[in-house]
Amino acid sequence: EMASVERETLSQDELRKRLYQTFKNRGVLDTLKTQLRNQLIHELMHPILSGELRPQAVPSDDCSLLITASNSLVADHLQRCGYEYSLSVFFPESGFEKKKLWTMQDLLQLMRINPKSSLYKSLTSGTQKENKGTRCL
Repeated sequence: EMASVERETLSQDELRKRLYQTFKNRGVLDTLKTQLRNQLIHELMHPILSGELRPQAVPSDDCSLLITASNSLVADHLQRCGYEYSLSVFFPESGFEKKKLWTMQDLLQLMRINPKSSLYKSLTSGTQKENKGTRCL
């Protein structure tokens, strides 16, 4: 009786392995993983996007300078690359307001980059209206 139980367990294990391999070979596994990932992101974002959960306000202590600079860099990158959806999620999730964004010039001044340097000029050239959205660094 013990031997037949072992065979049954082994066959279930083998069945699971074969089913997994079949799903993997047909691409079903990747599709399921993607759907699950998307659903998870949606569930995590729902309370924020629906307004049920307010993101924590940006703290007003010493680290707020770093947070403001970091959020401005992220937002600038998303804007330059044309990632409008990511940007629409970033603002409510971070609790950061568009009007509080620093310009590239502000950020470079904070880092004490010389306005006459080629680095300064290359980073600020993409901020003019005619070049907007054309550069993704």
